[in-house]
Amino acid sequence: MDNQSLTFGLMLSNRGPVLGYATPAQLVYLGVAAEQSGVFDFVWSGDAFMVNPRLDAITLLASVAAQTKTIQLGPACMGSFTQRNALDLAYSWASLDCIADGRTVMVACVGGGNGPAWDNEGAATGIPSAHRRDVMWERIALLRRLWQEDAVCFEGDYHNYTNVTISPRPVRQPYPIWTATNVTRLASGKAAGKLPTKTLGQVGRSCDGWMTHSLDPATFDDAWHHIGAAAAEHGKDATSLDNCLVFNVCIDDNAERALDESVAFLADYYGIRFTRERTEAWTAFGSPEQCAARLRSYRESSVKRIALRLTSRDQIGQFERLVNEVLPLV
Repeated sequence: MDNQSLTFGLMLSNRGPVLGYATPAQLVYLGVAAEQSGVFDFVWSGDAFMVNPRLDAITLLASVAAQTKTIQLGPACMGSFTQRNALDLAYSWASLDCIADGRTVMVACVGGGNGPAWDNEGAATGIPSAHRRDVMWERIALLRRLWQEDAVCFEGDYHNYTNVTISPRPVRQPYPIWTATNVTRLASGKAAGKLPTKTLGQVGRSCDGWMTHSLDPATFDDAWHHIGAAAAEHGKDATSLDNCLVFNVCIDDNAERALDESVAFLADYYGIRFTRERTEAWTAFGSPEQCAARLRSYRESSVKRIALRLTSRDQIGQFERLVNEVLPLV
C-alpha cells in the first residue's frame, strides 16, 4: 500500500565550513529555504564533538529557528549526546526549543567509534567509547525528568544529582526524545548478524522515535515491527512512535559521475572511503527520474520520514534541483 504519509527533511551538512564546501551563512540559508520551499517537514543537522569536527548543531539550528516559523528541527543525530555535560545539554537544548517555539525533537545517539581519535575524545570528555551506550540510555531517562520536574534527584551509574532544576524547559510536554541506532555497520552497510532485537526493544521501551540508515524497505519494516512490539509490551501506543531514515542524494544526468561525486563527498565527510557498492546502497543518484524512483521505493514501507543529505560540494545547486526536479516526482 502506498505510504502517503512519507515526508522528507533536509540535512544541513555542517562539516561544510570545516571542509571548505559551505559557509555558515549558506547553511542557514538552506535551512530557511527548506521551509520556504514547502516540500520539507524537517531541517536536520549532523552533530559531533572532537572527531569529525563541524559547526555546532545547537548553534546552527538556533540560527535557523530564529528565521523560520513552521519547519521542525532536530539533530541527525546528536553524536555528542554522551560527551557534553548533561546539565549543559539539557539547558542548551531546552533553550533552542523555546527559540523554535516547540518545533524541535531530540535524537540521542552514541556517536562513537574505534581508534585513536575516539580514544582521545573519550579521555578528554571523561566518557570512553566503551561506556557511551550505557551513558546514552541513562541520560535519556535523566533528561526526561529534567525537562518535566523541579528539584530532580537522580542517582545512576554515570549521573548523580540532588535537587537540580533546569529552566526554561522545552515547550512541548512531555518532550519527544528519539534515539538513533544502527542495524548495519556504517563502513560496510552489512549487518553484524541477526537483527539487534535487544537494542530495538530498548528503543521501543525508552524512546518516542527511531532514526537509522542504510536499510532497504523490507529490513526497515522488520526492525520497525520489533520496536513497535516492544513499545506495546511496555504499555505505550506503538502507533504514536515516529521514525526517520537517513539517505543520500546526488543529482546528475550522468549517474556514474553522480556516484563518483558521492563516494568522494562521503570520504571527506566521514573519513572513510566507502566502496562504490556501499555508497550505492544508501544513495539516490543520477538523473532526477532515477533519484525519484529510488526514493519512491520507500513508499511501500513503514518509513515515515527520510532525511536527505546532499552528497555534493555544490550544496545550493543540488538543493535547487532536489526541490524543483526530484521531489515533485516522488
